[in-house]
Amino acid sequence: MGIRYWGRPLPAHLIETARTNPRLLHIDDEYDDYLWQLPQDERDESAPFGCGKHELNLDKAFNDFRSLWESLPPAPRPALELVDGWVTDHPRGWIPHYGIIAPDRIAAVRDDVARTEEAHIRTFIDSGHGSYGDESESYVRYLVSLHNAMITFLDERLARGEGVLYTIA
Repeated sequence: MGIRYWGRPLPAHLIETARTNPRLLHIDDEYDDYLWQLPQDERDESAPFGCGKHELNLDKAFNDFRSLWESLPPAPRPALELVDGWVTDHPRGWIPHYGIIAPDRIAAVRDDVARTEEAHIRTFIDSGHGSYGDESESYVRYLVSLHNAMITFLDERLARGEGVLYTIA
């Protein structure tokens, strides 16, 4: 399972809280206030819905990026830190995965994401990989737009000295 992906900025002073119990941040007033204070009008109009400088919604495509980066040398790829994780099956239901990227890792992740070219994505999809292989051209364009949104999102984290908290649910 694991079909939704949301990434949000994580201020440096909340990294340890996130590492201890990231679920606490979703009910933390300080973190909520922090997110509300981010300029929501800084949306990149070319990005897919849910993506901008302060939000990253990869929806189901996060798994395709994980597969793509696992197939491209060299391994291990820092870009995988942005999409790594699985939800856990539990008798009481699914438990989401929370990923944390500290501010000191953002540059390496961003640079590795940027190394991925449209040709890599196209080859990956044309070889039969990906969620929507039957609509390969439109899916390539969609993944390229998400790729660009990742770079925009990570560039903003670099500029602000923030990390990333993402959820796969």
